[in-house]
Amino acid sequence: MLLNKNVVFHFLLFFLSVGYFVIAINLGAPFVNNGLQPSSFPLLVGLFAMMFSSILLYREVKLMKSKASSLEDDAQTDNALSGKGRFAPLAVMLSIFLYILLFSPLGYFFSSILFVLSIIIIFSSLEKVLQKIVISTIIVSFGYLVFEQMFGVRLPTLWG
Repeated sequence: MLLNKNVVFHFLLFFLSVGYFVIAINLGAPFVNNGLQPSSFPLLVGLFAMMFSSILLYREVKLMKSKASSLEDDAQTDNALSGKGRFAPLAVMLSIFLYILLFSPLGYFFSSILFVLSIIIIFSSLEKVLQKIVISTIIVSFGYLVFEQMFGVRLPTLWG
């Protein structure tokens, strides 16, 4: 069985998800003294990324096996993945990886606004950027309220 580029791509996504999860584990324990910590969110994202990327990889391998005899079906699959959406999963994984790297040095607000904005732009366009920045800020502010006010979790800031 020869691997096609879609299987390789999904394997790369899975590999990046595992790497992200390992980095998220190094951020610290998600719970301390029965309290939720800031590291719980990246850990949860990493867990979901591994789970979903493994499902995608499994589906792609299964699809490849079922279509192995037909070259026409392979061409249709390649055409369906062309365009902007083709690299969206990789862009999301890169955004998540950068979010983890920037979370501690930039703090919750700046890193989270950049992350949410990048996800919005990946799945839409660069039009109405100001509106998307406002939406990102609202989402991040809601996250702040949930963690800081409801759960009492101190989130990292730019100034310490």
